[in-house]
Amino acid sequence: MLFMKRSILLGAALFSLLFVAALTGIAWADAISPSQEQEFVDAKGALEAARKAEGEKFAPSYIKQAEDFLKIAGSARSIPDAAGFSRASRLARAYADLARASAELNADIEMLATTQETLLKAKAEIDRLKK
Repeated sequence: MLFMKRSILLGAALFSLLFVAALTGIAWADAISPSQEQEFVDAKGALEAARKAEGEKFAPSYIKQAEDFLKIAGSARSIPDAAGFSRASRLARAYADLARASAELNADIEMLATTQETLLKAKAEIDRLKK
């Protein structure tokens, strides 16, 4: 009987210790630094640049990934989880940059196709005039 009481008390004490440790870990979570906040702002700016470059037309999946990582960063900010916030901000920026690059590449491809079509028409006109 005494052993059972001690086991229960030990279990309760252990649970209380774990509970306090968990709360302390949350209370002592790393604060988000100004440089990490800047990463977040940069990621938002990169996403805006990708949208202006028609990223939603040419790279919608990359835009979606960037948006999702910005949401994750926002959630990490409220905890605060500095490492998670920073990681999500950097990933959001990377996907936004990828979307912008993809959009610019596809815009250039469209422009080249239009230019090639114009050249072919000009060549056909020259051949027609030679006859």
